[in-house]
Amino acid sequence: MMTPVITGVRTVVVDLPSRRPHRFASHEIDTQAYLVVAITVDGEVTGVGEGVSPGGPWWGGESIEGQQALIEHHVAPLIVGRPLQPIRQLMADVDRAVFANPFAKAAVEMALHDALGRLMGVPAHLLLGGGGAQRDRFPVRWALSAAAAEEVLAECEEVAAAGHSALKFKMGALPPADDLVRMARIVEGLPGHLSLLVDPNGTWDRRTAVRSVLALEEMGVDVVEQPIERRDLDGMADLVRRATRIAIMADEGVCTPADALAAVEARACDSIAVKVGKAGGLARARDVATIAHTAGCRVYGGTHLESSLGTAANLQLLAALPTPVDGTELVGPLLLADDLTVERLEYVDGDVLVPDGPGLGVDVDWDKVAKYARTPPGDVLA
Repeated sequence: MMTPVITGVRTVVVDLPSRRPHRFASHEIDTQAYLVVAITVDGEVTGVGEGVSPGGPWWGGESIEGQQALIEHHVAPLIVGRPLQPIRQLMADVDRAVFANPFAKAAVEMALHDALGRLMGVPAHLLLGGGGAQRDRFPVRWALSAAAAEEVLAECEEVAAAGHSALKFKMGALPPADDLVRMARIVEGLPGHLSLLVDPNGTWDRRTAVRSVLALEEMGVDVVEQPIERRDLDGMADLVRRATRIAIMADEGVCTPADALAAVEARACDSIAVKVGKAGGLARARDVATIAHTAGCRVYGGTHLESSLGTAANLQLLAALPTPVDGTELVGPLLLADDLTVERLEYVDGDVLVPDGPGLGVDVDWDKVAKYARTPPGDVLA
């Protein structure tokens, strides 16, 4: 059997409408932009990956437009005409040619795994060395916007009825004192059996974080995600030491395996949000999870508000992990008014099911891609 060869790369930017506005600490979105990356192998089998920029380049520095330009002009010419395997070698060559830009690299690496899985007739989690799916479903923590307390409570009632027993609340859009009052009103209106996480997206300074974490702990909040600036490992470590019951989670501060090593060595977190996009691909996200678990940190399946395509990639990663997974917040498809795949991912009783088809396990609906495309596709062919 001849070695399969990459014969083409196509990129398309799409804008999908949201079901409701989603407010981060400093940005609000009512559409989500994605970069669809299609890699053709031997002129016939196509693997597809997804680039995402959650709310724009504020989160990780990459825009969707920048990801598309980078892949078209620098990554595609490097990989077209090359053998599909080994994927790690292809990505190592991409790393030598392109510094950083993990979201763009993740989109390419997803597509490579999707193509290889389709050629071999196996799901991508089997390609990640996990020895088969360790689990076929994951609990989903519902992510709420940094909206007014009354609006948030109304949505909490709806999602609790759908089986979600864990909730995530955005903070940081209001002055800290006002935000704590808002959270107190929300917590007072909730039933007592829910697991609560808050995420200010690194907007607090150290002093505010100390006061806020202690106040949130008294309210019954279980986890605070990335309370302070992503590079402040000393400040994160101080919060870990001060908190008696509440857990401190790293997100923006831990993207790569090197970040994970630095964080666990500094004892700067109790858990790490693992995401394919910010890590630069499935393989590196797996490495982040392995480092976290080895150091005694919990592994959490985070989200960049991906569509069903990108969420499927994250599920393939989590299914491959032999380590425990402390829940997920893979709600991206549920927040979209439409999607990019023929069939949306399946959510049952507050859990999301791992798709079991070949590659990433989902099929792209190219009519939907054409409907929501922002620009003509970019093609690089052999």
